[in-house]
Amino acid sequence: MRDEAEKRIGHLYPKVKITQEMVDDGRPDLKPYLGQELTVIAWLWARTVASPDPSVGGKHVPLVRSFWLSKKKGKETYVRPVVDRKKGTYEFKVRVGKPTDGFDPGKGTKLSRGASFQCLISGSPMEKSYIRKQFQEHKNSDVLLAIVCEGSGGRIYLSPTIEHEKLARIPEPDNIPQETMPTDCKDLLSGRGYGITKWSELFTPRQLTALTTFSDLVAEARKKVLEDALDSIQKTEDRRAPPDILTPVSCLLTPVPPTPTPWRRIWGLLLARGLIFGHQSLVG
Repeated sequence: MRDEAEKRIGHLYPKVKITQEMVDDGRPDLKPYLGQELTVIAWLWARTVASPDPSVGGKHVPLVRSFWLSKKKGKETYVRPVVDRKKGTYEFKVRVGKPTDGFDPGKGTKLSRGASFQCLISGSPMEKSYIRKQFQEHKNSDVLLAIVCEGSGGRIYLSPTIEHEKLARIPEPDNIPQETMPTDCKDLLSGRGYGITKWSELFTPRQLTALTTFSDLVAEARKKVLEDALDSIQKTEDRRAPPDILTPVSCLLTPVPPTPTPWRRIWGLLLARGLIFGHQSLVG
């Protein structure tokens, strides 16, 4: 099933080739990996809203509590925003070690407790009520902060690339379950007044594509096992299946519930059995 999943959606999960340009861009720690293609294990995203500052022209800015990626001693890694206030643009660069220019990765763009943030470009405050309204009206978006890859000695954090961000900007699949989330529980995001009321709204289009693909493959595998088992039973003289056939059939003949299995459960089962070849994360 894993091989079939890779055939269908493997192109959405490309590896990252370490180039000389990446090494020269303030990342001498990548030199041992020069020329290698690293497997991505996570994409870290931040949610964004349009800045309320008129001088920014409605450009989206990130809502980030902290720019730290790793605070482990000797392996400190963080995201460094590079802001051009004149042009009203910004980009993210992953840096290793402790900052030496006075930048504090722990501050992020958050101003205080609650949901108040500041515009990354202009520094103007963004009130909780404004941010909540942006989400309620579904005007929020997201931006790629960093790429996490497998390294020989642990995780390797890389700066985001246009290619990897574009690959995530795919259309949502058509067969998305429309299960609603409880809105009376503040422990869930759906209960905090941000207009998020469906489980599917917690995932990116690429994650939704992966989840629906895995769900389809589980259904296809079940159908195939049943067909093969019933065919074997019919071919036996005593009309009884051998033990190695009866076991999966007895499990698969369990009635299927009328509502789809929650994706978080499918995702967990597939991960536990090694059937997922990549992960994604959404930060913010």
